[in-house]
Amino acid sequence: MSLSVLASIRNQSFKRAVFNSPAAAFVSKRYFANNFDNQLKENSPEKTDSIQSDDSIQSKQSDNSKIITSNVVQDTNLHSALKTAFVKNVGETLTPVQEQCINEFISSKNGIVVRAKTGTGKTFAFGIPVIHSVLTLKDENVKQADRYVNSVIFSPTRDLAFQTRKSLSELWNASLAKSEHAPKKRHSYPKKSRLPSSEKDLIPLVIGQTPYRATMSHFVSKEVPPIVVATPGRFMDMLENEPKFRTSFKHLQNIIIDEADELLNGNFKEDINKIIDELNSIREPIPGIEDNNSDIRPKTMLFSATVNDDVFDLAERAIGKDFPFVDVTGNKTEEVNENISQTVVQTQTIFDTYTAAIQFILDHVNNKNFKPIIFLSTTSSVDFITKLLSDVLRSEGSRRRVLPFHGKLTQGRRDASQRIFREKDNAILVASGIGARGMDFPNVSHVIQIGVSSEIDSHTHKIGRTGRAGKQGDALLFTCKMENPFVTALKKNGNKFGEVIIYDNTTPESVEVAEKIVDQTKSYLDLEDTFFKSLTHYRNIPSRVAKLDLDSLAIDVAKTYSRLIEGKKIKDDENSDEDADEDDENSEKLTMSYNMAKNMGLDFRKVEPYFNLTGRRPETRSNNNSRGNYSNNNRSSKRVDWNGDRNGDRNNNYSRNRNDRRSSFNRNDRNDRNRGSRNDSERFSRW
Repeated sequence: MSLSVLASIRNQSFKRAVFNSPAAAFVSKRYFANNFDNQLKENSPEKTDSIQSDDSIQSKQSDNSKIITSNVVQDTNLHSALKTAFVKNVGETLTPVQEQCINEFISSKNGIVVRAKTGTGKTFAFGIPVIHSVLTLKDENVKQADRYVNSVIFSPTRDLAFQTRKSLSELWNASLAKSEHAPKKRHSYPKKSRLPSSEKDLIPLVIGQTPYRATMSHFVSKEVPPIVVATPGRFMDMLENEPKFRTSFKHLQNIIIDEADELLNGNFKEDINKIIDELNSIREPIPGIEDNNSDIRPKTMLFSATVNDDVFDLAERAIGKDFPFVDVTGNKTEEVNENISQTVVQTQTIFDTYTAAIQFILDHVNNKNFKPIIFLSTTSSVDFITKLLSDVLRSEGSRRRVLPFHGKLTQGRRDASQRIFREKDNAILVASGIGARGMDFPNVSHVIQIGVSSEIDSHTHKIGRTGRAGKQGDALLFTCKMENPFVTALKKNGNKFGEVIIYDNTTPESVEVAEKIVDQTKSYLDLEDTFFKSLTHYRNIPSRVAKLDLDSLAIDVAKTYSRLIEGKKIKDDENSDEDADEDDENSEKLTMSYNMAKNMGLDFRKVEPYFNLTGRRPETRSNNNSRGNYSNNNRSSKRVDWNGDRNGDRNNNYSRNRNDRRSSFNRNDRNDRNRGSRNDSERFSRW
C-alpha cells in the first residue's frame, strides 16, 4: 500500500494524516517538516482507515491508478513490452519503493515527492513510469511522441547521470525492441554526428565536460530522443542558447529530479529553479490530447533522502502547494540501511588510523569476495591513499587494482575507474564524497571510511554503497580519539555500531604495517598540501554537527606529516614546549603562516612546537576584548583560501627548497589511533 500524507491544520493544531491520497496538501510546510516523523507514528494506516477526508479534499485517482496491482511484474498493467524487457533484464518482481511510487506518480495530476532510503531501487521507480509513458503515447499514434522529448531526468553529478543513463538505456532499448515500434533502422541522426553508432540508440546525456556539438546532434533531427538525462548546468546553458534544443521540450511530459536534496545543497539551486520555470513557460498543449484550459505543466517526480525547506520550495514550484508525499523509509527519521552492519575502529592518532585501515585491507585482500570502497573527505587524500595502498599492495605481491574516483579527475578517468570497478571483482575504489550519492556498484562487500565526514547525511550515504538491493554489507569507520564527538553525533542520529574496537598499535602486526607505510611515504613529494586540506576539512565541520578540538587535531596532523616523511615520531605533549622544540628542531614540519593559523583560530602557544610558523607573529592581548590569541588590528596581508591553499606570508628565513620538502598527498580523513587491550587487538587481527 502506498503511503501519502495529507497534512491539514484544524484548530491551530496538526491533527491527522490521511493515507492513500495522492493529493496530499501540505498546509504548513515548515510545520510539517519539523513534525513529520512524529505524525507518522501517531497516524498509522490502521488509525486512518476509518477517517473520512473533508469534502474539499478530493482524491485525484485516475483510471490508471491500478497500473501496479502486484509486486510481480507480469501481473501488473504496465505496457506489455516493458514487462517483458524488465523481467528479462532486471527481475521478476518490483521493490517496495517501485511498487509504491509508480501508481502514485501515474495517478497524480502534477507529480509527487518521494522520500526513500538509498539502495532501494529508486532508478527504476522513476524509470518504469517514464518508459511506460513513452510506449503508451506511441501506441496511441501521437505524432509528438517522436518529435519531442517526453521526459528529462536531472542528476546532481555527471557520474550519477552516466549511471542512470546506462541503467535506463538497457531497459528502454529492450522495451522498444519488444514493442511494435521497434525501429527498422537507426534514428536519423546527422551524418556528421560524432557519436559512435553503438551510442545513437541510447538515452542521450546533457552534461558538462562532453562535446557540445555532439550533444546538440540529438536535437536537430526530426526525431528526437524521448528520454534525456542531464545535469542542470549544461542543460540550462543549452536551454537558453539553443532554439532547437528549447523547442524539443515544448511537449514535455515528465520531469524527474533525482537526489534533490544533494542537488539543492550544491551549486545548482538557482539553475534548477530557473529550469523548472523555463520548462513550464515553454510547455504547449499536445494537439488532440490537451487543451489550453487545462493545467499542462509537466509532471514532476522529486526524490529526496531528506525533506527540508529547500526541497519543499522546489516541490511547490514544480508541482504546486498541494503535492502528494510518498514516504517509503518505514516511518523512520534515520535513513540508515538496516542491512548494513556498522563497526567503529578507534585509534589514538591520525597515523594509526591509516595503519589500522591498511592493516584491515591487507588481512582481507586475498579474499575473493572482498570488494571495498574506501572513502576520504578530500580529493588530495584520495590521491594519497590510492598511491599509498597501491604501493603497499605491490610490495606484498598483490595484483589488486586501486582506482581513484573524485571530482578533480577528468571525466575520462572517472569513467574508467567506474567501469573497471564494476567489471572487476578484485578492484578497490578510493573515492571522495562524489561517490557517495546514488552511485550503484555491484557486489560491494565493505565500505571503509578513514576519518569522519563533514555532515551526518554524508556518512549515511557513504555506507549506503554496500548492503544494496536487500544484500548484507559491512561498513567500518576508522577514527582517532579527537574525532569521537562526531561518532557520538552519529549514534544520536540513528547509526548503530554493532562493535567498537580499540586499535592496539603495539602489536607486531601493527608495527610491521606502520613500517611498511613509512617505507613508502618517505619518498613521496607534495604531501604538504594534502595535510593542510585535511586540517581545513576539520575546520569546516560545523559545530552543530560535532565540536572538535581543532588545536589537538592540528598538532596530530603535523605529527602524522612528520612521521610519514621521516619515519619517526615527534614527542608527545607530555614534554614541555621547550623540550619539544629542542628535540624536534631538525624534524621536517608543516609550514604555515601566522596569519593562516590566526584565521583558523589555532592557539599559537600550542601549535608552534609542531609547525614551522612564518611571517609576523600577531600580538596577543590579555584584556577581555581580545579576539582569541591575536591582536584585533593585526590583519592578514593576504586572503586565506579555505579550499586548502595557503596564501599567507612565508618568511624568507624559510630557505628549504620546495622540492626538498616532502609533502604528503592529501589524506583528508585521519590516521588510526592505537592502544587498547590485547584482546581487542587480537580480535581486530582476526578480521
